[in-house]
Amino acid sequence: MDLGTLNIQQREAVTSTEGRVRVVAGAGSGKTKALTYRYAYIVNELGVDPANILCLTFTNKAAQEMKSRITQLVPPGYTNDFVCTIHGFCVRFLREEIHRLGYPKNFQ
Repeated sequence: MDLGTLNIQQREAVTSTEGRVRVVAGAGSGKTKALTYRYAYIVNELGVDPANILCLTFTNKAAQEMKSRITQLVPPGYTNDFVCTIHGFCVRFLREEIHRLGYPKNFQ
């Protein structure tokens, strides 16, 4: 993975190892590139299991784009199940935990 294609701010976001990373920038600034490279960096270089990585977006289109790019950056066989919209993640979380409140998993 060539980090030389990233600008200084992107490289900092990709290689940061302390805490979470939140990228806030305008359209066309390279947010998706930085986040997908970060995902690949922590999987490929730091050995983090993708099941421990959460990438949230606002749109399905952005989530699909991130998944597509990540697939090209990590070895075959890795899954990126937790690259999704914030709404999709919340529904998944509720379906797994809603029984604690006495509701069925197929709530509406």
